[in-house]
Amino acid sequence: MREFSCLTWNTAKRIKYSEEQVNFINSFKPDVVALQEVLINSDKKLKELLSTNYKNIISSFDLAPDLKILTKKRMFGQIIASNFRLEPNDPKDFNVPWQERVLSVRLFINNSEIYFHTTHIPPGSGNGWIKIETLEGIYERLKENRDNLNILCGDFNTPKEEDLKNGMVSFAQRVNDRGEAKVRNSFRGGEGVRWDKGERGIIVGLKEFGIEDSFRKLFSYDVKDYSWKFNRKDNVIKRRFDHFFASKKFEVLNAKYLHNEKKLSDHSPLMVKYKI
Repeated sequence: MREFSCLTWNTAKRIKYSEEQVNFINSFKPDVVALQEVLINSDKKLKELLSTNYKNIISSFDLAPDLKILTKKRMFGQIIASNFRLEPNDPKDFNVPWQERVLSVRLFINNSEIYFHTTHIPPGSGNGWIKIETLEGIYERLKENRDNLNILCGDFNTPKEEDLKNGMVSFAQRVNDRGEAKVRNSFRGGEGVRWDKGERGIIVGLKEFGIEDSFRKLFSYDVKDYSWKFNRKDNVIKRRFDHFFASKKFEVLNAKYLHNEKKLSDHSPLMVKYKI
């Protein structure tokens, strides 16, 4: 049996904080690091900084067939770093609109081959149904790959809320006066049912295939935490957007959001310790 720790973090494209971000990561000494919202301009710097402590680093920009198209809404990539051996998987394994938004590798720990995936799901507010198409594509790939060991992490931009009564509440749902979450008939120009199913498929649906939310495996819905915070006028919005999902063969030893006050990102890293 082997214990190992993994950290996921949306770096919020804050290039000027790259050194501080990596120092923050190094202070926790994770065995595997997954970063999202990496830019072409920050990719090289982050890899150089990470290489001090991690000998194996793979970026989605390394696998992209044409960097010229990775601009504007498609500017973001991902990085995975570890001292365990890494081998990249074909980005085409995932049927998603923007393949650079999913980075998948095989991670080798002792005699275990682990399919380790990280993603940054495009937010629906600016990208519409690309969000759901991406979630659907990841769900189908994990379903297809369920007989292997899987770890999936990243910024999923969902759920909207979580509570004891409703569990997960998607963005396609409205909570009524009785506190009941109901799916809207239509949402963002399409069927509310499909949008709800797209978000729900990843957050709670992967459990059907033995792939569970690592935080919720330890904590029930009466435990509240968040990974993203946004100040809107007099209202502070906090949401748990960043997650780890892992095959049930992994024992989850600990899961913690690492909040910091230095504004290194608008997201807090999530660190999970597993035993396999």
